[in-house]
Amino acid sequence: MDLSRCRQILLFSAISSAFFTLVSVSVLDACTLWAAAGDRAAHRGSLIAKNRDWTPEPSEIRLVHPSTGFRSLGLFPIRDGKQKDIVAGVNEKGLVVVTATASSIPQAEREKGGRGLMQQLLNVFSTVGDILENKTVFTHTHPSTYLIADRRQTAWIEVAPGGRVSLRTTKRGVLAHTNHYLDETLIGANGKIGRSSRTRLGRIGELLDRCTAPLTLEDFIAFSQDRNDGPDDSLWRTGGKPDGKRTLASWIVSLPPEAPPELFVRLANPGEPERTMRMTLDGPFWKSMNE
Repeated sequence: MDLSRCRQILLFSAISSAFFTLVSVSVLDACTLWAAAGDRAAHRGSLIAKNRDWTPEPSEIRLVHPSTGFRSLGLFPIRDGKQKDIVAGVNEKGLVVVTATASSIPQAEREKGGRGLMQQLLNVFSTVGDILENKTVFTHTHPSTYLIADRRQTAWIEVAPGGRVSLRTTKRGVLAHTNHYLDETLIGANGKIGRSSRTRLGRIGELLDRCTAPLTLEDFIAFSQDRNDGPDDSLWRTGGKPDGKRTLASWIVSLPPEAPPELFVRLANPGEPERTMRMTLDGPFWKSMNE
């Protein structure tokens, strides 16, 4: 079977690293976010991905049909039998929002500020530009990082303690983020930057930079499964301990400029076989939400 240049790089890296990777344990929360836009995407639209890491718990995909606003499809953790806030979503206008924990600051600081912003963004906004024009909405939420995309551009927004906000956008490039602040105006907010966060950021950056060919959905799926850095520091984490942090889901969306979005989801719910789903989010799909 032929492999794209990007997946050839990935395969070679995985094989060669097996001879010298050191296995170690990380205890911090984690998620990995990455995106590509413009001429870095094969269809010249956008691609966006999130690997969700947490202690073992199930996740599920749910449709959200608010009384006012746009319909959306989202990834929801189920903790102690209860549905928690959405952690990744796409709405009927083709806006995608994913988030990552600010693990580089103390837990008490992470819990300060409002909740529920992600669902509000999906309900209200249709483009990245709309969100950036209203970036003050991020000054009232808890510290975290958001990666957003539409068919034309991608952006990340970092929220630090005290409502401080930084952002980076691209219409022709790649973005990546993990669990510590990257913008020079906010790096002072980092307390302890975890090894896993540094390692995963370096690895996804390496994969994106090495792939000189325009990126595809299949490339992003391959990246999401990368296990180059052991059970606790890889992009796809298997967990060094039975109850340790691991990757529970991948959420990847392809946003072509003139075609419906395509969603790929991988769920690794505890005690269940891994499941993958592909959905074309076209007019009939969203119409079915009313039936």
